[in-house]
Amino acid sequence: MRVMQVASAYWQSCALHAANRLDVFNLLDGQAKDLDTLTRETESDRRCLGALLSALVSMDFLDRDGDTFRNNDFSQTFLTQSSKFYQGGIVYMFENWYEAWGGLYNTVKTGTPSALMHQAYSDEETRNYMMGMHNRALSQSDVLTDMIDLSGKTQLMDVGCGPATFAVKFCEKYDGLKAVAMDREQNLEIAKEIVDQYGMQDRVELRAGDYNTDSLGSGNDAMLLSSMTNQESPENIKKLLRKCYESMNKDGVIMIQEQLLHADKKGPQLAALIGVNQIINTVGGSSYSTAEMEAMLREVGFVDIESRQMAPPSPFIMVTGYKR
Repeated sequence: MRVMQVASAYWQSCALHAANRLDVFNLLDGQAKDLDTLTRETESDRRCLGALLSALVSMDFLDRDGDTFRNNDFSQTFLTQSSKFYQGGIVYMFENWYEAWGGLYNTVKTGTPSALMHQAYSDEETRNYMMGMHNRALSQSDVLTDMIDLSGKTQLMDVGCGPATFAVKFCEKYDGLKAVAMDREQNLEIAKEIVDQYGMQDRVELRAGDYNTDSLGSGNDAMLLSSMTNQESPENIKKLLRKCYESMNKDGVIMIQEQLLHADKKGPQLAALIGVNQIINTVGGSSYSTAEMEAMLREVGFVDIESRQMAPPSPFIMVTGYKR
């Protein structure tokens, strides 16, 4: 049974992808609708939509009463745009990777990725992804900001910041802190909206750049690298860590928030599968263990290095080190 469940697991993800693209959960936001109404509003085939909705009920994404459907608490919370916890953008992101994952066999045989991250994305694709990352970060930000004490620090740099949510939330917690958030210009267009929404324009500087080639400046008391080291080769990670070290003040802290394997590399499963996603989508990325990340930090010169599992709902491991 387990072999069949794993072999057919894509059936479930494809059902969710299709429902998300058909806007089913938003059409049911706060209201129930019958199959005929949903068929008309999604411009779909009634028989096929009915089969899809039945699957979503069985997967516990929807409730039904006869041929009338409604969101349950889970889908209302995470799959409707009216919710601050909306994750539909993340669903779109995984759907965009679906075809690339079909090329995994050839990638393993040849060492050539079947797709490449950071190819040109449309503005809509970028917005969906960035807002999904923002909403996910909101649910995890308290765990991060409570875990690392930045009292007395005056400058944080968020490297590869995405929507800049974590930079905003750190500044929100620490009155004397300012942040520099670096990412690609297209991503920063969305980050600016979030910074403006929180009224942090005077405290969070958005800086367009490539962390692999551009300067990280100077005077940084804290560096945040979140969900981005796995997409780089070990050589690029060490180069980046050196740049971080050189940009930091004495007693500065580096925070690597990442999906990492345990030291024995036997799990967690999500970290291992993210490593597979990296070989499909990047030329040098992989999954790394806490021991490997700690060793790279130590080689660069960081001390007092520690790895800790972050509290729920965060799935990440936090690795910290200091420049003394």
